[in-house]
Amino acid sequence: MTPNAPKHWHIANWSALGWLETGIKLVAFVAAIVALIQALSSGTYSAPPGVRLIEVIILAFAALGLFGAIFERYMQREVIAMIFVLINNIAHWGMVYALLTVPGPGSLLVIFAALMLVGDLVKIYWLRVSGFTQDGRPQSIFYILTGGFVVCYAIVLLLALAS
Repeated sequence: MTPNAPKHWHIANWSALGWLETGIKLVAFVAAIVALIQALSSGTYSAPPGVRLIEVIILAFAALGLFGAIFERYMQREVIAMIFVLINNIAHWGMVYALLTVPGPGSLLVIFAALMLVGDLVKIYWLRVSGFTQDGRPQSIFYILTGGFVVCYAIVLLLALAS
């Protein structure tokens, strides 16, 4: 029995759909990081009431899931995915922080949630057409995980638009 060779850092060959998802989400990250910078420079902490509290809880839940993804990306040793998940975490935690301040992220939350939702819908389509799986896991796991994020972003978007 031969031990598995350690994985080396590499850059995967992503398809056009993979890059489309990445580009859409990078724009969402810009919105979240701008919201974070605004919150850090001129925001005042305020316990979030009502709808904003629900938005905080949902985005914090999503951010916790993405925090776990850092370890998965590290195990896969894919450079682009690793950089992407780190920025993704900063963006999500930044938006959570912005929601915990007054005046809050304003329309940047709508932009962020809408683009993340669209990005994950592109990802679901990419999963379908590419047949992507990883380490022998069933593809359904990737649909379930991505679908969970779609639900989170859809709820946050609807709440943000309604308030």
